[in-house]
Amino acid sequence: MLLALTVGIFRLMAQNGVGPVLLADLYTLHPLLMVFGFIGGIIVTERIAGVELLPRTKQTGLSLAIPPFIFGGMLVEAAGYLLDLATVRYVGAALLVVSSLLFLSLLRSFLTIGREKVSVLFMLLSALALLLSSFFSAFSLPAGNVGFVMVLLMFPVVFVLGERVELTSLASRSSTAKFVPALISVLIALAFFGFDAWYSTSLAAWMASIAFALIGATFGFFLFAERSARSRTVVSPFQRYVGSHVELAYVWGLAGSIFGIVYSLSPTFAFYDAFVHSLALGFIGLMFLAHGPIILPMVTRRQFDNAKLSFVPLGVLIVALGMRIGSELALSYSPASPLNLSLAVSGWLVFLAVLAFFIEIVRGTMKG
Repeated sequence: MLLALTVGIFRLMAQNGVGPVLLADLYTLHPLLMVFGFIGGIIVTERIAGVELLPRTKQTGLSLAIPPFIFGGMLVEAAGYLLDLATVRYVGAALLVVSSLLFLSLLRSFLTIGREKVSVLFMLLSALALLLSSFFSAFSLPAGNVGFVMVLLMFPVVFVLGERVELTSLASRSSTAKFVPALISVLIALAFFGFDAWYSTSLAAWMASIAFALIGATFGFFLFAERSARSRTVVSPFQRYVGSHVELAYVWGLAGSIFGIVYSLSPTFAFYDAFVHSLALGFIGLMFLAHGPIILPMVTRRQFDNAKLSFVPLGVLIVALGMRIGSELALSYSPASPLNLSLAVSGWLVFLAVLAFFIEIVRGTMKG
């Protein structure tokens, strides 16, 4: 995570002519480092922690192989790109494919042990996106390829949606059947993005715009469904914390989908950066802040003190996003050096938001 964040910050500074150029060879690897190296590690570790609470089975042992394969694959593939060695790159991608298949197998086992099926289907679809990303990564990097970028982002986005189905159904005791149309929409969107990743044609661009529209509609549906469910229950301070983060995440997801449609139909780098970071930082980042106090204590086997919760990381991240996307869009109309500085500073604000969040988690899990 620290490597991916640092590379992203240095790349942003270099692009805007602020400060020295550092770690330049890793700039194009930033999306893979972030999704495979950080987000993928968090997601699979959280699922493995859940499995280990169940009676030990063969599947439990196999699941423990996922982190070494995903981290090892990322390191080998990065080495292949840095050294320009295709064979090494293919080996790294193959390890990532194996980790994806093991993750698919782990999630499929949840269907046989009574887990809520619709949420598991969302998670299986996210693992399919991870598998496709692993395959695509053997042949090219995602930067500039809208379809590949979105297949890569669909892994965490769809997995989080699956978690929201799971958590919402548990909290409200309501049926998850209403989320089936959203599941179908996400499946179609993934297929369209996959087509766009492999075939760069005018038809593929139109399919990408339709896929963004489907994803946007899915975010809107989830936002409406979760607000309706919360309005019928008594909300505790902790639920209010989670709910506010989740609702803002859906809003950023909607914004990212709109930016994606605009970029697909009229390519302008400002809109490319806007849709990527609205989804990556706005949706995924805010969901990470929302779920962290739930997931991380479970992984570390420590109880979290809800009194330690703070909205500071949320505020800092929202400011960083506003500066990042607002400055990027403004630069496309009126180049100005203060905007370049604003973009560079926004990267460090993201770093501060993450740091503040981990300090919060550490304080919340410390025994008084």
